[in-house]
Amino acid sequence: MNNDHLLEVWGDTVDSRHLVASIGLGIGIAVPAYFVAEWGFGLLTDGDPLAHSYSLVTGLAACVLAAVIAARFFKPKRIVRIGEESSGSRADAMDAIEAELGPLGDPDELPAATLAEVRELGLYDDLRAQHLKNERRRAEQGDAS
Repeated sequence: MNNDHLLEVWGDTVDSRHLVASIGLGIGIAVPAYFVAEWGFGLLTDGDPLAHSYSLVTGLAACVLAAVIAARFFKPKRIVRIGEESSGSRADAMDAIEAELGPLGDPDELPAATLAEVRELGLYDDLRAQHLKNERRRAEQGDAS
């Protein structure tokens, strides 16, 4: 697939052509629905101000309908692989976290409830390995001085 048309919008990857088509679909459905509802409710209620509110609600419902139709036509562009691990991805993530926040520390020093949650999430071994890596790095720096 050619990635020239891909954009990141609100943390998701979209095709710019599909985005424009979705916006056009939303306008093409919601605006006529609003105007038809405005006209219809105006006739039914003899110009009651509440009819305008019902027209707005109809327009919003048409926006939701347009979003559902667009979601059916234009599938997400991301690829999710369940059960596959890229080598070193967790270690890279731990390094990035430490670069931003500083050393994570020893996971065994966490409160019991937090430690149980870390183990349940399957992160204990990764945190422990990161801590040991930091300990080795500190020891090597101490030996070098």
